[in-house]
Amino acid sequence: MQVLQIINQVGPLPIKAQFNAPLEGPALLVVTSSLWTSVVNTMMQLFVALDGTQIATGQTWSNGATTHRVLPTLFIGFNLTAGQHTLALTLGGSGVTSDLNDSFNASLIY
Repeated sequence: MQVLQIINQVGPLPIKAQFNAPLEGPALLVVTSSLWTSVVNTMMQLFVALDGTQIATGQTWSNGATTHRVLPTLFIGFNLTAGQHTLALTLGGSGVTSDLNDSFNASLIY
């Protein structure tokens, strides 16, 4: 088993990264992140897109405002084609934001 780190950086979002897929077939994408919101009682969402198609959504509820919160780790299984791809992480939710205090990691396990 091998790991290809695609994203390992701080915010703000959106973040886009290009990578060259080393295989064709089943793969596992692991995404970790944190976000914050300026609004109380908000569902914070992180959208994960591969080549312009949304493949997953990470989310967590925030009862309080202005506190950075870690989203649950996303384990995204999918069939990958060899070659060049673009991975994008974007925000979702009312008042949801990210800054340099939020970190984002996306790794391909194959």
